[in-house]
Amino acid sequence: MPRLFYFPWVKGLCPWTRKSGMRLTRERFHRMSAFLALAGCLTAAGEAPVPAENILLPAPSECRSDVSVPVRLPLRLAVYAPGRDAGTVEALLNILNAQGIVTGLSMTGDRNSADVLCSLEGEPMKTEEGYEMRLESRDGGRGVLHLRAAAPQGLFYAWQSAVQILNANRTEGGFSVPAFSIRDVPRFEWRGIMLDVSRHFFTMAEVKRMIDTMSLFKLNRLHLHLTDGPGWRLEIKKYPLLTTMSAWRVPLANGEWNWQEVKLAIQENDPEATYGGFYTQEQMKEIIAYARNRRVTVVPEIELPGHAYAAMHAYGELVCDGVNFPVEGKKGRDTVCMGRPETMQFVKDVVDELKTIFPPGSPIHLGHDEVSTESWRNCKYCQSRLKGLNENSLKALGRDFLRQVAAYVRQGGYDAIVWDEGGELEADKHIFVMAWRGNDFAAAAARKGHPVILAPSSHFYFDYYQSAGSTEPKAIGGLIPLKQVYGYELPELSPEEVVKVRGLQANIWTEYLYNMGLVEYMAWPRALALAERAWSDCDPRDYRSFRARAAMALKLLEKLAVKYRPLGEDE
Repeated sequence: MPRLFYFPWVKGLCPWTRKSGMRLTRERFHRMSAFLALAGCLTAAGEAPVPAENILLPAPSECRSDVSVPVRLPLRLAVYAPGRDAGTVEALLNILNAQGIVTGLSMTGDRNSADVLCSLEGEPMKTEEGYEMRLESRDGGRGVLHLRAAAPQGLFYAWQSAVQILNANRTEGGFSVPAFSIRDVPRFEWRGIMLDVSRHFFTMAEVKRMIDTMSLFKLNRLHLHLTDGPGWRLEIKKYPLLTTMSAWRVPLANGEWNWQEVKLAIQENDPEATYGGFYTQEQMKEIIAYARNRRVTVVPEIELPGHAYAAMHAYGELVCDGVNFPVEGKKGRDTVCMGRPETMQFVKDVVDELKTIFPPGSPIHLGHDEVSTESWRNCKYCQSRLKGLNENSLKALGRDFLRQVAAYVRQGGYDAIVWDEGGELEADKHIFVMAWRGNDFAAAAARKGHPVILAPSSHFYFDYYQSAGSTEPKAIGGLIPLKQVYGYELPELSPEEVVKVRGLQANIWTEYLYNMGLVEYMAWPRALALAERAWSDCDPRDYRSFRARAAMALKLLEKLAVKYRPLGEDE
């Protein structure tokens, strides 16, 4: 008969008996894992069984373990799922085998001999991403792992937790794992990373690689900054010059970033403009499908009305009257005209093509940060539009533009997102606000009724330096060490306002990150801290527990050949 223990803490380290046991909340989880680390119980894989609470990152909602009862599992796991779930589970096993951390996973039709039992049943635990799992011992010490979720998303995350636990407890002949029981739900629905592919381009394979590493730690939004002054990176069939010209530039001298010296192609097939690239619509659909299978949503950003130099370079009808383009465009006057009818038609055409690529329900990011209104002041078209609105403030042009574009985006079930400057326009409270300038701006947006994503540059700008050491690769500036990321605290909000917070996001701008190795170095391990703060409702002051588990998580990334930054002794 299988035995399911009501797990106490580590035998010999606590006064509780198996009968009394103890429920492990996140707070207790962190206190105990730090204590176990001090007691010498956090061992390397292959030395002694490591309990789940000393491994999992992000930390689960509830976890019970018994290190006195090691359970054996074979290296090649036979997985059973009832007929209605078999197809979903088999597709998931294919992804896990390809992931390459725990391999040899295969389906079996024999429930009694299976090593893993999977099921999709029950009511969602607040969210479809929640799951339950337990490892119990059969007679003779051989185990069976139970994974249960109400939806495929939850089952996917159950397996990612299982991968971490199994990898840390691999032996020569199989896995030896302390029995455990876990119940887990995320803190936030949005757990994201933004990758700037405009300033430097990353291939489809590199984007997929980022999706793989994100999904391992339950990060579920990949925001692609597809357009900005230095390049347009998505095929728009109605406007081919966006990619035949504005996706290419003259290579930068010595790799040094200087926006004033960026030279986009001046004609199609410009022989001097050899750096760049873009995603065809079919390639983007492939990225979206790849991400969806790994429970990651791809979020496209088309930066407007500012940071629009690449679009204006390709299509001059977007430029305001009186602007000496491109000279003034390089000096910040890179904002599209609000009065020309061609501008709104351009935006609607681009959105229409986005909707043929991205499925309904996808968020579409519309930018709206750092918008210079100077070119609107002396533009006859903008002034005519302002008069038609019966307004005097140039801000009204931005508000009217955003209101129209957001309404157009939402047709068909899409969500519109803007940076927090867009939230100040008070165009529409249904627009998501991504707050990069800090908690005060996030709180202001939440109080106005906007759904809010927290992405403060003070904690989550991963293009900033990680230490003050001279050996760090060149960065744009700033300093955000790992402990600072982990210590992020939400803004002070009322109960009615805090429900507007949808999640957290880190941003990776790429002025100085010209290859994926540098991106990975800047992202990891800081993205581990982001993952835990976004998934786990844990105490940000309990850094020791996180650091111990982060050290184990980096071993997973090492298996995937990710070029992470090693943990320093002072971190």
